[in-house]
Amino acid sequence: MVFHYVDAIDFQNLVMKAREKGIDPERAIENSWLIKNSPFAKEAWQWHLGEVAKLEQRLKDKYGVDKNNQPKRVPNDKERYRLGWKDFIEKNKVELSGFDKFKEEFLGPNYEKRGNATFMTFSLPREQVLHASKFTPAWNTYYALYFTITGLHGLHVIGGAIVLGYYLFCGRKMYLSNPEWLANRVEVGGLFWHFVDLVWIFVFPILYLM
Repeated sequence: MVFHYVDAIDFQNLVMKAREKGIDPERAIENSWLIKNSPFAKEAWQWHLGEVAKLEQRLKDKYGVDKNNQPKRVPNDKERYRLGWKDFIEKNKVELSGFDKFKEEFLGPNYEKRGNATFMTFSLPREQVLHASKFTPAWNTYYALYFTITGLHGLHVIGGAIVLGYYLFCGRKMYLSNPEWLANRVEVGGLFWHFVDLVWIFVFPILYLM
């Protein structure tokens, strides 16, 4: 299988399996098919190890060490074993205009302008592919929660639209018989709908920050 413009390399699952077997994580990564067969990935991984070492030093300088002379703060597994698209950009600096860089913050990496110098393309044997998917609930807990909450939000919007639509298109009889009653129902429905919208406005940023 050919993968174009690879914008992330994540060894966290490999590390988890290695720890279960009592294998040193970095040794497991160095012996992985990707590192052994892709010069680009190997070079990126060596660069990343240097960046992790710098991060360890910054955390040590900022938070100090405990009574056992161990750093109080260390990089987490995501910082140690995952390279994201911004890491590839940092490693292979390709000059873009200020506007293009600004767009990347919202639209993601500009694959065409950064090209293969930043994002590699390589072939992977089919037997090495255990999961070929992107941004699905099965990807990790974050995506599972995000898809679930987004689905609930969609149901809320649809439900509120149905209720307000009912009053809009089928409320003539109620309006003629008791307009004050109809106005009260519409007001309560609208207030509830917009109140829950405010809740969602806070919920989604919290999920993103997690």
